[in-house]
Amino acid sequence: MKTPEWHEKQAIKEFLNKIGPEHCWYFLPMMNGYGKSGVPDIIGSLYGTCFGVEVKRPGNQPTVIQKKRMSEMSRTNALAVAGTAEVVIQALKDWLAVRGVVV
Repeated sequence: MKTPEWHEKQAIKEFLNKIGPEHCWYFLPMMNGYGKSGVPDIIGSLYGTCFGVEVKRPGNQPTVIQKKRMSEMSRTNALAVAGTAEVVIQALKDWLAVRGVVV
């Protein structure tokens, strides 16, 4: 079943796949009521750093619990990003550029 953010997630996954499996590993957790609330839509490792992406449609913002989970990730030096595909991909490109990686 396609979620309302399906197209946004597809664009982000295409970007992550372009980086390649030697530098990026990710998955989309399916909670189905059993996992920890607020876990980001995409979890992975990018050049050895853990990241979480909360995908949103234009005009939508993360919920309070999603913000809390992203804050918890950030406290451990993980990369936590929320927004549309455009916002997320640009944030990931900026993060990579600071580390000398151009995609």
